[in-house]
Amino acid sequence: MEQKKTIALHELHGYLDNCLPDLPGVDSAPNGLQVEGKNKIAKIGTAVSASLETLQEAVKRGVDALIVHHGLFWFKDAFILKGAKKEKLSLLLKKEISLFAYHLPLDLHSEWGNNWRAARDMGWKELEPFYSLHGHCIGVKGLVDAASPQKMQKKLEKYYQHPATVALGGKKMIQRIGLISGGAYKMTSQAAEEGLDAFVTGNFDEPVWHTAFEEGIHFFSLGHAATERVGPRSLALHLHEKYGVPCEFLDLPNPF
Repeated sequence: MEQKKTIALHELHGYLDNCLPDLPGVDSAPNGLQVEGKNKIAKIGTAVSASLETLQEAVKRGVDALIVHHGLFWFKDAFILKGAKKEKLSLLLKKEISLFAYHLPLDLHSEWGNNWRAARDMGWKELEPFYSLHGHCIGVKGLVDAASPQKMQKKLEKYYQHPATVALGGKKMIQRIGLISGGAYKMTSQAAEEGLDAFVTGNFDEPVWHTAFEEGIHFFSLGHAATERVGPRSLALHLHEKYGVPCEFLDLPNPF
């Protein structure tokens, strides 16, 4: 019987931390290994969030190490382990599944990050970093072939496989466009200040409708989860190619 190929936990840990370094004092969560599991990994999973449903799916699929964008721990969380958090941690420890979480590092990575990967996939040109947070640029901006807001909306919806919520407050044609995945609707004003014709992000709130029309910019919201599937999915492909072990993206439905 052929022996399964495995990778040592410390090797995967070192590689991920080197490629997706922590941002001390910048991020809202600890990045890296959050829960230590078994020493030998035969199967890797990636996902957007460490929800209970995701962890249960990882168990079903025989995942030994799970890499997520939204982890189990956040700096402002209470220290008490109870309810869903206790259940999640108990499941990880019982099944010896290692949990890795990379929040902002997986947004800004230039190859498999939520923003740069999406911009390249959609054919944006002359890409540049966008929106500096304490010296770290989280998003990306670039040029697209001139398109009407309606045509751009269709392109975005096709790529993200998610309906857009829009505030079309800009000019007739879009050429300069910016992207920050997830919960970045408050960056719409900065996008307008930098002369962008359109800004793409994940979520939205009431004020952004007024901002778009008052500052003359098109705003597209494609869903927090949908815009942050890009990084985990591309990371899964990369790790499979690098290590030759099975690596799956666990794409659980989340319309928000």
